Amino acid sequence: MRNKPFIVTLLLLITALPSLASAWTVSELQKTAASQRYLVREYQAAMNEQQQGVRNRRGEFMPSVDLFYSAQNQRDETVMYPEEYHSRGVQLTWNLFNGFGDYYRLLSQKQQHQVAQWQLKEIQQTVQEQVAQTCLLIKQQLQNLEVARHAVQLYEQERHNAQAKFDVGLLTRNDVLKIEVELENARLDVNTAQTMIRQQIAQLQRQTLTAVSLDTLNLDELSQLPQLADQQVLQEQLLTDNRELLALRHVIESATLAHKATRDRYLPRADLISEYSRSEDDYLFDEGDDRDEQVTTQLQLSLNLFDGFKDDANRKQAQLAADRAGYNYREREHELVTQLDNLRRDFVLAHDNLKVAQTNSEQASENLRITRLSFDQGLTTSAELLDAIFYQTRADLNIIEARTAIYSAYFTIQHLTGAFAQTAIQ
Repeated sequence: MRNKPFIVTLLLLITALPSLASAWTVSELQKTAASQRYLVREYQAAMNEQQQGVRNRRGEFMPSVDLFYSAQNQRDETVMYPEEYHSRGVQLTWNLFNGFGDYYRLLSQKQQHQVAQWQLKEIQQTVQEQVAQTCLLIKQQLQNLEVARHAVQLYEQERHNAQAKFDVGLLTRNDVLKIEVELENARLDVNTAQTMIRQQIAQLQRQTLTAVSLDTLNLDELSQLPQLADQQVLQEQLLTDNRELLALRHVIESATLAHKATRDRYLPRADLISEYSRSEDDYLFDEGDDRDEQVTTQLQLSLNLFDGFKDDANRKQAQLAADRAGYNYREREHELVTQLDNLRRDFVLAHDNLKVAQTNSEQASENLRITRLSFDQGLTTSAELLDAIFYQTRADLNIIEARTAIYSAYFTIQHLTGAFAQTAIQ
């Protein structure tokens, strides 16, 4: 039986392994959301749709082959019976030149495919930020819950002390009731925090398509405060790695190529048409008495001279679309740079607020200690004691709020700079 303690310890470890293995970290939840969420799959389908559009455009460079069969019944007054005959064959049509329009449209479609790829990567960045922000809210509400429960303990302790003093005539009933009112408010804060935690867990389950629960959620990644690079470095990362801006650049390129494609209407078109046909004086194959086989090949050249100024309108419309894409890019770039600057200011401000809140918390704690001693000695009123507890609670909540603001700004900056991990879709 000397090995009994070892066996017990081993059994405890084995029992704990499933819970440890099933714990979800923030990074794992982000990866799951970016690879499995239905919104991501929708953008993946849009990207595949654009890829098929590229295949469609490539088909313009290939010949077209058609089989045909036609049957005719012709009645003539000079003959007693109607003439029945049919013709069948195969026709090959191949566009040899179309003013480079097909070439530029293919390039434009390839750019659209690139747009869809970057939009897919952008939505993956978005869902990863959403998961991170939701986990951050859960962390905040867990800390708020801890503060609210601590406040309940303080109020319960002071109510007990106040009730004892009331019983011996040192306090009035009104003093006891004031503490009981604040105690009930603190209990409401506990219920509110618990409800918000359940709501955010449900939101996290929807965002990740998992059965994650509070017991299987590991928020250790939110323990150490993050650090940011210099503003210039962040702005360079934004301009080079932001998925939305990368997509908009390809939109501009696609619109420019589409404008070049409109010039094809001002150039001639050349088509090669080759046809093999066989005719018989009967509806059925190889049943007629009179048969005729024919092979023809022709080169067709055509040039549109006038079509009601539609070509000019299409060309100008394509140019305006390219201009609009450029304006949209510059507007969005300026907007994102401004947003990045403001987020960094929020990040720095939250750090400063955290330092102030930590100092205030120490002061509020000392103030509460002194006020409780004075209250026990009958030197202060219950209102002053309640104020001291309120100041302590508010200082603790300010620390939580500042830490949450730091992480919230950090996660949004990561999204803007494309810093979240690239994830393959399962």
